Amino acid sequence: MLFFDSAHPIDMLNLFLRTVFLYLFLLLILRLTGKRQVADLEPFDLIVTLVIADVGSNAISDTNIPLVYSIVPIIGLYLVQQAMAKLCLKFDRFRHLICGTPQLLIRNGALQERVMRQTNYTVNDVIDHLREKDVFNIDEVADAILETNGSMSVRLKPAHAQPTKADLGLPLEEERSPRLVMLEGKVPKAASKAGWDEKRLFGCLKQKGVAPEQVLFAQESSDGTLLVQLFEKHGAKTYRFDGSK
Repeated sequence: MLFFDSAHPIDMLNLFLRTVFLYLFLLLILRLTGKRQVADLEPFDLIVTLVIADVGSNAISDTNIPLVYSIVPIIGLYLVQQAMAKLCLKFDRFRHLICGTPQLLIRNGALQERVMRQTNYTVNDVIDHLREKDVFNIDEVADAILETNGSMSVRLKPAHAQPTKADLGLPLEEERSPRLVMLEGKVPKAASKAGWDEKRLFGCLKQKGVAPEQVLFAQESSDGTLLVQLFEKHGAKTYRFDGSK
């Protein structure tokens, strides 16, 4: 209790409000820079993100720093990031200078030692990346490319690549993307526009004696069938219906 007794309630309220405001402000700025995972960030994006986070944390921890002293630098960093992104889009040479270029680490099942030395990659590093792609033998790889964001793209040799529908001579009809047509007993507006109105959905559920309020979710699969799962309190049962009208 002594820890809290030394703090004035007004100061604690001020700290709380500063924290909430800066959180919402930083969230807005980071969303404006682009909704991407850290692993997908280019070097200059990552630097801006880290510096913005540091500036924001300083303003939260030190209430003597006026908020404007944090807001202005954060906006400045955002503008720099946007300018860099525009320049990278417009000028390839500038992008290569800032972000680098993809590097070929494996060619036709053979490691490229010179490239590995340039990128500071060891054999174990390459093997770790391959395992993330469910590839365990280097000699199965036709090409492995280290992308500028640090990820690795892998193309297998034809003998080890999974066959496509074209390879197997199967029909190449376009499949529909799965879509959610019911969530927690309610039908979204988008579902009605896609042909799954309440009448049609409730008719399917009635076939199994299921009430709409028992449904956790219902999803139309790419093949047109309807997958329905009930809430756990209703047994978490799943049903599949023919989606044909």
